[in-house]
Amino acid sequence: MTEVIVLVNVKAGTVRKVIEDLSKIQGVKKVDMVTGPYDVIVYAEIPARDKLRSFVTDIHESEGIEKTETCIVL
Repeated sequence: MTEVIVLVNVKAGTVRKVIEDLSKIQGVKKVDMVTGPYDVIVYAEIPARDKLRSFVTDIHESEGIEKTETCIVL
């Protein structure tokens, strides 16, 4: 398994809906609303690094997402 952390910025007023949507994505283990330069942090496990693109695409399909930064845990 590959651990992934995704830092997310969302449109104002959409954070709760985004958290609800992201929690339903396969592989997502935890979603937190945070303060600072990002609005949400997603903790996930994907089966392999070659699945990263489809995982990130699933995240971007959530309405309200403005920008993401994806980190792979080494």
